[in-house]
Amino acid sequence: MVGGQEPLLVLQDICKEFPGVKALDGVSLEIFPGEIHAVLGENGAGKSTLMKILSGILRKDRGEIILEGKRVDFRTPRDAISAGIALVQQELSLVPYLSVAENIFLGRWQRKGLGIDWRLLKKEAEELLRRFNLKIDPQALVEELSVAEQQIVEIIKAIAKPQVRVFLLDEPTSALGEKEIARLFELLFEIKKEGKAIIFISHKINEALVLSDRITVLRDGRKVITAPCRDLTERDVVFHMTGKTWERQREAESVVQKERVTPILVLQNFSVDNFVRDVNLEVARGEILVIFGLVGSGRTTLAEGLFGLRRHTGKLFLEGKEIELSSPLEAVHSGIGYIPEDRRHGLIYEMPVFSNITLAVLSDVSRKGILKLEEEFRLAGKFVQDLRIKTPNIFREVLFLSGGNQQKVLLARWLARNPRVLVMDEPTRGIDVGAKFEIRELTKSLALTGLGIIYITSEAPEALEFSSRIAVMRNGKIVAIFDDPSRITKSDLIAAASGALEREVVWNGQR
Repeated sequence: MVGGQEPLLVLQDICKEFPGVKALDGVSLEIFPGEIHAVLGENGAGKSTLMKILSGILRKDRGEIILEGKRVDFRTPRDAISAGIALVQQELSLVPYLSVAENIFLGRWQRKGLGIDWRLLKKEAEELLRRFNLKIDPQALVEELSVAEQQIVEIIKAIAKPQVRVFLLDEPTSALGEKEIARLFELLFEIKKEGKAIIFISHKINEALVLSDRITVLRDGRKVITAPCRDLTERDVVFHMTGKTWERQREAESVVQKERVTPILVLQNFSVDNFVRDVNLEVARGEILVIFGLVGSGRTTLAEGLFGLRRHTGKLFLEGKEIELSSPLEAVHSGIGYIPEDRRHGLIYEMPVFSNITLAVLSDVSRKGILKLEEEFRLAGKFVQDLRIKTPNIFREVLFLSGGNQQKVLLARWLARNPRVLVMDEPTRGIDVGAKFEIRELTKSLALTGLGIIYITSEAPEALEFSSRIAVMRNGKIVAIFDDPSRITKSDLIAAASGALEREVVWNGQR
């Protein structure tokens, strides 16, 4: 009991096992009305499994769920929603070819006679979007929206269900910029005032400390601690998540001395889809060039242009030779690899780990069109071991791996291909602090081999801690280049990315 209140939701001794994995081992938890409760932990700690049990996607093996004093047992997500629990998953569940309004009220379209009352549907969607101060056309197709806008629509969809008393948010800010996050927080505080409860999963520890009333940490399927946020620091949370002490460190020196190295990749007046305009950049061998920008700045559009996914103009030189990239196949053959912002666009979830790893090198593990399975298994096994991918075996479907391990599978695919330039778009999005550290360490190791890396991120601390140089994007253009990240601050990056700087400049560590 907190503040004399009875809990709205009680979990008692929740257990869940998958083949070879104990995902939840006796987890107990109380959630109170008007509470924002963060559940933190490394990938594979059991957070998402717990949310899926609460939302009726998975059945628990043992334990009890008590909602408003009554024992409940959800067999389907519809059961959970009817009882008052709604889940917003990290992987979006919107229907891309339907409109925003149709998605928000999916399954609950108001009828008018024998048909749908489209006018009322549009009006109610507009009211919800206006409440969140969002400039999204309710009649726009979801597939036309950015990842950030789709995430917002997913959240609005849950809020639109009036019977919901408990909201489960799984990484709701992973694709949002600072302004969108601020708006989301305002909305969550509004929901909290109504006496509803929010269970909030995030890998951004500072975000959880700011937003939440209490924090629960899971590790290896067990609850480690539940405590008020005021009693915890970021270092405390990391210790409980990993069992290890952790210090945030800035790389003292760039991976390479760029001025001594001939550029491996050069962009000259590179423009993509009439949005990204006149980008002029150089990437050296062994350099980690961070491209930093807020949501909608054009970072992903630039990345997709570099991989031949979008039409581009201008010139592109790789190792001094001008190349044309009209398709991803040409990019791959030229020596460019690409890890997309959304893992779903890079992985085939229903296929096993080994198949996903060898997908870009099938010609190397086949003879006359027939796969040499033993060689394919050996190659995949080597990368699973080298990258410490946590999987029962290489035959496990990627679908069942944690987000961090899925990201490692994508990285392994390109390591197998041995590219000359690797474009990494938000590679640590939606993964825990331990997995982030591993991805960064692997990226630094790749740079030391001479690989040129373009590393895209919307997290200013990551950009500052990790880069050789930083290029800032806004409105489809490079507006600032910081040649010495050790001499700038998060405020400098945000100012450049948000337009607070009055003019476009190139920074060389000096004001």
